[in-house]
Order: sequence, then structure tokens, then C-alpha cells
Amino acid sequence: MRRGLYISASVHGILILWVLFGGVFNFSRDDQLVQVSDVSILSEDEFAALSAPRGETATEGDTPPAPRPTPEPEPAPEPAPEPEPAPEPAPAPAPEPAPAPEPEPAPEPEPTPEPEPETAPEPETAPPAPAPRVAPTPAPEPETPVEEAPEVVEAPEPSPEPTPEPLPEEVTPTAPPEASTEIVTEAEEPVEDPSLAPATSSRPKTRPSRPAPVETAEPATPVETPTEAPTPANNAAAVAAAVADQVAGGETDTPAQDVPEGPPLTRGEKDGLRVAVSRCWNLGSSSTDAMSTTVVVMVSMSRDGRPEGIRMASWDGPSEAAANTAFQAARRAIIRCGANGFDLPAEKYGQWQDIEMTFNPENMRIK
Repeated sequence: MRRGLYISASVHGILILWVLFGGVFNFSRDDQLVQVSDVSILSEDEFAALSAPRGETATEGDTPPAPRPTPEPEPAPEPAPEPEPAPEPAPAPAPEPAPAPEPEPAPEPEPTPEPEPETAPEPETAPPAPAPRVAPTPAPEPETPVEEAPEVVEAPEPSPEPTPEPLPEEVTPTAPPEASTEIVTEAEEPVEDPSLAPATSSRPKTRPSRPAPVETAEPATPVETPTEAPTPANNAAAVAAAVADQVAGGETDTPAQDVPEGPPLTRGEKDGLRVAVSRCWNLGSSSTDAMSTTVVVMVSMSRDGRPEGIRMASWDGPSEAAANTAFQAARRAIIRCGANGFDLPAEKYGQWQDIEMTFNPENMRIK
């Protein structure tokens, strides 16, 4: 351990001595000597003689050099002139009086209009004084009318009108069926299972129209043979018969329009209707059960090709909820594509008045 310390101390001592005395034994300092050369000052003439050509220098070399002109002594500097005393400030001139404002020219007098000749006023003729009336009795003095204050009559408060009680609905078997989104004929009315939920929610029915009152004509009683008064049973039978006649007459007043049957729809017409409905039919966001359900939909069409009634006739699938979902998708497709009416022949309205459509995810059929 101490040996290393000695070696380190000796090396450091040698390095310090070399730094201090390393330049003492170096005697070669020629590069540090400064060279000095003699320089003489030349005048302009001597410089011109040296820079002249050789011929001129040879001729001029024979002539002795002209003596140097002695420099003339510089004139003594003139003494600085004494500063002149500052002149006294002249008194400020008195301010000139402001010129008097020129008088404004007098406005020219307007020419006075010539007076119009006055017309002599016509002499007023005083009305003749009325002649005093002579009566045997003096006239009574007029009485001053006494103004009577108008009587204030309070308007009676309007009594609240009694709200009419709603009349009981009269349900008659002969009332016409109400309009709804679905048109179902008697032949096509399905037999619904009470345990199943309805396929579609029907619109609330409005109040049926009240039948017109039936006026029964009283039989004329002949003078010769008076008839007996009818019994209550006979009156009820007569009223029922009159109501039936009235209903039958109302039905005959509005005969059903003739529906053209025409030939059956061709395959091309059925395919055109199927393609039109399939463009709007979309089950992309439905469940897997709904996409595997087949529904049969009955559609009632109007004469202009628009759907009037849509109902589900039957379905085949895993669950009723899936069937309802598939039916709603089919119903939306029919309404959306049939908003402007389907392109169907009008002469065959009897053939496509009621259409059966089978919505199958694999293939759609139309009957």
C-alpha cells in the first residue's frame, strides 16, 4: 500500500520539476530574434526619380540633385477674436390693434305689395223686429228639465249550461260495419284461438250511426166499420217489421258497385307485385326466430291499387312473438310500397281485390 503511494508521489514531483525548469536547458531561440532593417525617408522627387525609366535616369544622374527647399516657417496662429458683446434685445413691438369688423351690408328692403283696392262692405240690413204677440193670458214660464241619473241595471250572471248527458249507444244488428285498416270478408274471417293474443291491434271503433226514426203510418179508420185498438204485442211486431223494411230499403238504396272479374292474373303480373313488395321488405334487424318464421298475410286492395286491410292469416315458426315481428315487417313493406298504388290491371280488380301473400325468408309467394 505504501509502495504505491511512494511511486505516485515521485511521478508527480518529476512532472512538477519538468514544468518549472524544462525550458532552462533549451538554447535554440533563433526563431524568437527580431530582425531590424534600415529605412530611409524619400521625398516625392526622389521617388519620382527612382520610378522614372532608365534613359531618363541616366540623363538626370549627371545633373546634380536639386537642393531641397527649405521649409518655410509656419505662420504664427492668429489670436482668436474676442467675442462680441451680445446685443441688447430689442423691445417687442406693440401689438397692432385688431381691424374693426366690416359692417354687414344692410338687407335690401323687400318691395311692399301694392294694396288691393278695398271693396266697400255692403250695408247690413237688420232683420225686422218681431211684432209683440198679444194674448189674453200670459205664457207659462218654461220649466228647467231635471236630468235623471240613469239607473244601473246589473246584468244577470249567465247560468252555467247543463252538460248534456251522453246518450247510451244503441247497438243495432243492422248497423253497417265501421271502416278500419283491415277489411275481412265473412268467407275469409279466420277462427281465432282465445288463448292466443291478437295479431294486430285494431283501431277503436267509432260510435255507430243512429238509425233514422221510423214513422209508422196509422191505418185509416173507415167510417162504416171501425177497427179495434191493436194490442201491445201487435204494436211491437209492427215496429220491428217497419225497422226491417227501413233497413232493407237503405241497403237497396246503395247497391254494390259492379266489380269486374276479368281473367286471372298472369305469372308476370304476380311476379311484378312480388318484386315490388320485396323491395320494401327488410328483416335485417329482426331476431333469428323472426327470420326463420313464415307468415301468410291477407291484403284487401282498393280500386286504385292501394292496400286497405292487412291481416295475418297464419304463421309457421318457433314462437308467436317471432310471428308478430315477421308480420309487422311484412305489413310495413306492403304499406310503404303500396302508398302510391300497385301497378295492377283495373279490368281484373275482382281477381286481386283480396290477395294472399306468403312471406318466407327463403322465397316469397303471391296467390
